Amino acid sequence: MRQNADARAVVGDRFKEFLGNAGTVPVTDLLDALRSGDLTAAPPIVVGQGLSADQLRELRERTGADVPLPVGRELTHKHEDKNVLIGPVRLAGPDLYTAPLLLDQRVEVLEDHLTGQHIPAVTLLEAARQTWTVVIEQFLPSTEEPTRFVIGSIRSAFHSFVFPLPATIEFRLVRQDASPVGSSVDCVLTVRQDSRTAAEFETTIRVIPEAVAVKQESMAARQAVRAALSEAAVPAPAAAS
Repeated sequence: MRQNADARAVVGDRFKEFLGNAGTVPVTDLLDALRSGDLTAAPPIVVGQGLSADQLRELRERTGADVPLPVGRELTHKHEDKNVLIGPVRLAGPDLYTAPLLLDQRVEVLEDHLTGQHIPAVTLLEAARQTWTVVIEQFLPSTEEPTRFVIGSIRSAFHSFVFPLPATIEFRLVRQDASPVGSSVDCVLTVRQDSRTAAEFETTIRVIPEAVAVKQESMAARQAVRAALSEAAVPAPAAAS
C-alpha cells in the first residue's frame, strides 16, 4: 500500500503508545501549530480517534477538511457530550445502516482503562449500543410513545485490534417482530477498520413502552429487596464449640 509521506494521522493525546508510530501527530500539537501560524498550510490529515467535538470542529474550520462530527448526546441517551462515540447514522442499503466511530479520549469507558495501543473492547460495545439506539429510534420506530430498551441477548466476537484510526460501525437488521408488549429487534453490529471486520455483536433488543418498563422494573426491585431482607432475617448457625 502506497503511503503519502506528508500525510498525518491526528490522534488524541492520551494514546501515547500509539503516537510512537511514524506518521501520527497529537491533536493538541497540530492545533497549536495551526493557531500560532507556525503551520501555514495543514498537511493532508487522517482524522483518528480521541478528539473532542470542539477539537473536531476547530480542525474542520482551520483545515477545510471533511471532518466528521458526533451526533447529539440525546440521540445516544447520554448526558455528557464527551460520552458520545458515534457520528451521524445513514442508510447504506436495505436494512443496513452505518456510522463513523468518533471516540473522545475523555469518554467514561476509557478514562480509567487504556492499555497498549488499541481501543478496549468495552468501548466498542458501548459504541455498538449507541448505534443500535439511534437506528431503532430514528429508523425503526414501532410506536410514538416513549420506550425503553432491554437487552435480551448479546454475543460478541473480537477478530482484531481496533486502533485509534478511522473506523465504522454497521448495523444490519436481521428481524423485527411485534410482541405482546412492544417489539423485538434482532440485529448484527460490525466494527470495521481498514476494510477489516474487527468486532461483531449479535444482539436481540426488546423495545418496551416506558410505562410498562418502569412498572416491571419497580416490581422486580421490590422483590429483590424482600428476598435480600428475608435472607438476612435467617439467624446464622452457631459456631461449633
